[in-house]
Amino acid sequence: MIFTDSSFANNWDLTSQIGFLIAIASSKCKWITHSILASEIYGLTTGFDQGFTLASTVNMITKRLGQPEMPVVVCTDSYSLYECLTKLGTTKEKRLMINLMALRQSYERHEIDEIRWIHGDDNPADTFTKLNPNKALRDFIGSNKVTIWVEGFVERTRID
Repeated sequence: MIFTDSSFANNWDLTSQIGFLIAIASSKCKWITHSILASEIYGLTTGFDQGFTLASTVNMITKRLGQPEMPVVVCTDSYSLYECLTKLGTTKEKRLMINLMALRQSYERHEIDEIRWIHGDDNPADTFTKLNPNKALRDFIGSNKVTIWVEGFVERTRID
């Protein structure tokens, strides 16, 4: 599972902060964003790239061992991003269009098995982007379990 989150223009230099949880990671967004959706798209793109790389490596090993593949499940608490990905929404910024097209292409190629819209209180990546984060990451680390309230999802069956 890949959890992503962002905060729009919350750094001192008005850049956005993006966070994703695969391995614990948080970084300053390389671009100044002009909307919340842009921040969320960059966060999801970065998180997916890292998660897909990890999943591909693990899947090469598990395939040789005759074990099932690890699915790539993308979770976001941004309804606008979820709608943009699942309902073929669009944006006017060219850089964002390219990122959206890349994510959709990954979805169509079944590199993304599921896209989930989750409740914000259940997003562990929230800790990396908010001044007053939720307790999801602390609960995850303490119990080694993640509990999420799924608001909506799109699940694709894998075709071999």
